[in-house]
Amino acid sequence: MSEELLKQEISGLKARVQELEQLLAGQDAASQQQSTRLEQAVADARERSEQLERSEDELRRQADILRLVLDSMTDGVAVVNDRGDLLLVNPAAERMLGAVASPIVAAQAAEPALFFPDGETALPEEAHPLALALKGEMVDQLEIFTRAPRPTPLSTEGEPRSARVADPVHHGEGLHLTVTANPMRRRDGSISGAVAVFRDATEKKRLIEDLESRNREFSDNEQIKSELVERLRLAIDEISTPILELWDDVLALPLIGVVDSHRSMQIMERLLEEIVHRQSRHVIIDVTGVEIIDTRTADYFLKLFKAVALLGARCRITGVRPAVAQTLVELGIELGGVRASRNLKHALRDILRDASIFSARQPHGHRNGFPFDGQGGPPEHRTHGRLPKGYGRAGRSFASHSDGSSSDPGEQRFLSKETSS
Repeated sequence: MSEELLKQEISGLKARVQELEQLLAGQDAASQQQSTRLEQAVADARERSEQLERSEDELRRQADILRLVLDSMTDGVAVVNDRGDLLLVNPAAERMLGAVASPIVAAQAAEPALFFPDGETALPEEAHPLALALKGEMVDQLEIFTRAPRPTPLSTEGEPRSARVADPVHHGEGLHLTVTANPMRRRDGSISGAVAVFRDATEKKRLIEDLESRNREFSDNEQIKSELVERLRLAIDEISTPILELWDDVLALPLIGVVDSHRSMQIMERLLEEIVHRQSRHVIIDVTGVEIIDTRTADYFLKLFKAVALLGARCRITGVRPAVAQTLVELGIELGGVRASRNLKHALRDILRDASIFSARQPHGHRNGFPFDGQGGPPEHRTHGRLPKGYGRAGRSFASHSDGSSSDPGEQRFLSKETSS
């Protein structure tokens, strides 16, 4: 009986051992799995750490690049938070503005450092470009003027941040700046800060002022040139329309080229002025140099003849070419009873002959219908104190003979020569 109990106890112990072995085997498997998981977690952590290190290196590299970019920029860059505190400012902005790149610092400055473009009116805090950007406004190319102190920025090692940053402008000289500023927004649209870019426009301003000065000088020169051209034009018009005094009371107007509306007005103005100025009674218009006279040109001449007649003078036309005469006849153009002569010589001869005949018919003591005062004719027809041609020194007319001849030897020779021709 005891042997059976012993066998049962041994069998139970074996079962217990087997159960313990199974339990130990399960625990070993779990431990192995946990060890594997721990090893995997360690590997993942190590890889994550390496990734973080690489990310930090990349971020550090990007930050260095960004800093180099900002340090190398000639334009100033300033970044503020939503309260207006400076978060970032590059050397160019420090050089241009110093601490007044922040609207808060600018408002607290003892003396105004930012001005409107006139350089005299102080820029208020609310008009600061970054202050406007913090309100949600976009500032584009705003012009301001600054007299802020601008020391040369240095790095922590004491070396200049960028060799491209220009030399500082001493306090008081000032800079003209153009500013572009924009708000920075979070994902929800709220404003987290603002960024502004400042550009030195002093040289541009100087060039613009220099250009405006040159433009004013150019305009003045152009005005002088225009006045000179106008004087030359008037001189050319006077030369192209010469009015000659052939004899006392006799003017000659030789015409050359085309007579258009503009030139006809000039001719009429000059001729009428000369008639009034010289108190002339006869005008000889020589058209030898006019190759074409059409209906319009003839109309110009008719108006000229009428205007001259209204001033109490008479016109004669000379030098009409055969082709021109034929054209006038074919067109049925009449010159309004204006007498025509072959040339200036014949026209002057006819005028002098008519004047001699008219003078011979005047009563004693009269000359050309006016009382004779013994001093060379009517006062209004004297020429600068000279005796008009046709009057003698003793107050007698050279052309006082009853037959119409002249007692002036020179005039007698002229008339006899013209008669013989």
